[in-house]
Amino acid sequence: MLKSSNINSVLNELPNESARDPTAQSNPNGKPKQDAETCCSSQDNEVMASLTALQLSAGVLQIAEPPLNHVRTQLRELIGRQNKTYIDLSKEKYKLDCSEVARLNDMMSDVKRYKDKLTKIKKEMQSVYQRTKELKL
Repeated sequence: MLKSSNINSVLNELPNESARDPTAQSNPNGKPKQDAETCCSSQDNEVMASLTALQLSAGVLQIAEPPLNHVRTQLRELIGRQNKTYIDLSKEKYKLDCSEVARLNDMMSDVKRYKDKLTKIKKEMQSVYQRTKELKL
């Protein structure tokens, strides 16, 4: 440990004595100046830091919030349009499915009708064959 006389001698040997002398750091009224670190406790520093953080976050919000709200509004509009388009496409798909089913039913009835015609033609051909065979005999 250094003794107080040693401290004073070390301070006296420094080139800038006014920086180390507490009386040199006094106001015009004679009171010593206080540093920000010495006048504020650690709790005060924490409060100032949290206040600064709140002010910074409020500033960032003021800058960033309007564009974000605009983007949010545009996204809502886009999602609404997408939902409308999806519903419209679903309706069209249902219509196409219904029309395809109707077309398929029409094709099946055509197949039945053509099968009946073919059966009728086949019977007529057999009848004609039988008659020509009898005529040849």
